[in-house]
Amino acid sequence: RSAAQRTAERGFHTTFVHRASDDFYEVLGVKKDASAPEIKKAYYQLAKKYHPDANKDPGAKDKFLKIQEAYDTLSDASKRQSYDQYGSADPMEGMGGGPGAGFSGFGGMDDILSQMFGGAFSGRGGHSHGFTSQGEDIEASITLSFMEAVNGVQKTITITPVVHCEPCGGQGAKKGAKRKTCRTCRGTGQAMFKMGGFHVQQPCPECSGEGSSISSKDKCSACQGRGRVRERKTVPIDIPAGCDSGMRVKISDMGDVPADGHGPAGDLYVKVRVLPSKTFRRKGSDIYYDLQVPLTTAILGGTLRVPTVDGDVEVNIKPGVQPGDELRLRTKGVRKVNSTGRGDQYLNLNVKLPTELTSKQRELVEQLDAELTGKPRSDPAKESTESTESTDGSEQGTKEKDGFFSRIKKDFENFKKHDDK
Repeated sequence: RSAAQRTAERGFHTTFVHRASDDFYEVLGVKKDASAPEIKKAYYQLAKKYHPDANKDPGAKDKFLKIQEAYDTLSDASKRQSYDQYGSADPMEGMGGGPGAGFSGFGGMDDILSQMFGGAFSGRGGHSHGFTSQGEDIEASITLSFMEAVNGVQKTITITPVVHCEPCGGQGAKKGAKRKTCRTCRGTGQAMFKMGGFHVQQPCPECSGEGSSISSKDKCSACQGRGRVRERKTVPIDIPAGCDSGMRVKISDMGDVPADGHGPAGDLYVKVRVLPSKTFRRKGSDIYYDLQVPLTTAILGGTLRVPTVDGDVEVNIKPGVQPGDELRLRTKGVRKVNSTGRGDQYLNLNVKLPTELTSKQRELVEQLDAELTGKPRSDPAKESTESTESTDGSEQGTKEKDGFFSRIKKDFENFKKHDDK
């Protein structure tokens, strides 16, 4: 028995060793953080360069297959994630399996070839299917204010996609000029080549899938015979309520038209950036706001007016709230994208202590201090004398002030303990 037969009986695939040695990002010449449009663009350029029908170099075919395999993996989000994590599109790859492992999830050899080449193919004597190309996706960005993102808004953006040349209708020929049928594909726009007993169909490299060509003197002057030009467009875009930074809005069929052949245009993806608010903080669909609570309201309770994304509302403050307490206003947050649900608004309570007191205010606070702690009140006349003597900025005045605010803090703590009981 040969080594290959013994290996097949054990259920291992020697081709996995070959695949593991190729870095798919290096094969396509892109960075590991490349976007989907960048990967697609690199693939198209390399596929045209190394296509067996266009490149007669002996090593072009193997290079072309590596390019196809790399694109098949990196163009699929789930396969790419698996490849980045395990070094393979299939985390079980190289770990053994029966004959046919590594092709699970595919219906048959026809599906495998279709997945690899993205075009048409036929088996021995089989029927050939048509080929359809698709345009490139394009990207743009837009900046929104905080409230525009919360409420949703309609904006316009300017893009410059590749479109069919209007003077020649995308044909690339002057008015009245005729295109000549391509001799290579005989007007079909498609070429065939063999691979392992199968016929793989791809766009004709001679006419780029058009099925015909045109002489230089008959080329359209607007597009230089390419049939494609870049056109500046202003596109309206509806931003849904609740949109946040990093989200992308898709507009179908607003990307580039196919560079070769005929087919649908790509899509436009608009990346959203939201400016921060001077009033609120946002985490997902929830809103956070720092509420300043006067000392008397924190002690006695009361009502405060609070801003929300829908306007001001009245909020009841219970007696004895503490600094750092949090209140929740249900459904006062941001609308969830593509949903009727809403987040909540959270109020972080900051108790505001006075920095200066009149003699009357000081007397009232001392009365409260005596009532809460059970300590006898100090002599007002003595306190007044000590206060007057410390106006020169002496250390005694500072200690007196610190002692007062320390007592206030302790009073709050004692009040909370008493309330808990």
